[in-house]
Amino acid sequence: MSEVILSGHGLAKTYREGDLVTPVFSGIELAVRAGESLAVVGASGSGKSTLLHLLAGLDRPTEGHVRLLGEDLYRHSEAALGRLRSRHLGFIYQFHHLLPEFSALENVMMPLLIAGQGSRQAAGPAQALLEQVGLGHRLRHKPGELSGGERQRVAVARALVNRPACVLADEPTGNLDENTADAVFGMLMALKDQQESALVIVTHDVRLASRCDRVLELSQGRLRERGG
Repeated sequence: MSEVILSGHGLAKTYREGDLVTPVFSGIELAVRAGESLAVVGASGSGKSTLLHLLAGLDRPTEGHVRLLGEDLYRHSEAALGRLRSRHLGFIYQFHHLLPEFSALENVMMPLLIAGQGSRQAAGPAQALLEQVGLGHRLRHKPGELSGGERQRVAVARALVNRPACVLADEPTGNLDENTADAVFGMLMALKDQQESALVIVTHDVRLASRCDRVLELSQGRLRERGG
């Protein structure tokens, strides 16, 4: 049995605004093992992205806790939490969130620079990953000069450049046509397998979700395994 990389225990999230209380989910239990791919599916508004944000340490649960490589994320200071995230997690979003003023190469280098590497040291692995996703000829292009599929390939490279223990992806192909989505997802799966990273992907695309090792469905505040 492979090591548990990321886990959620008794996770609950409730939003409060004045007298209005909106429960999203409760009692969520989840374990992600080294190297596995896991898809979370569910209707719009079911709380999939909220769950991903809790697992990423980007939002705090109302109840429960998250462990990354055995460490409780929410017992750390914000600075220490940021260091844990930058060292062990990679992120991909539906809207790539690339920095528009920087080139593709500079965007992919960014996690390594934030982790304290120098520019020369960071450039090598960043360029190698861009070449692996077919963008070796686009290193100096800025996001505005790239197609939607190319921007998402840059985002995939950026998420994996620090060789994270786990990649968290929120609708990473939701903004792409079917053929481009297939290509980007294929590249993501190949790279994560190569690096032996785990993957948690939130998606409405059941077709892509079925290519993962496990599929979980978030519905009516509960997380259940599908199939298998």
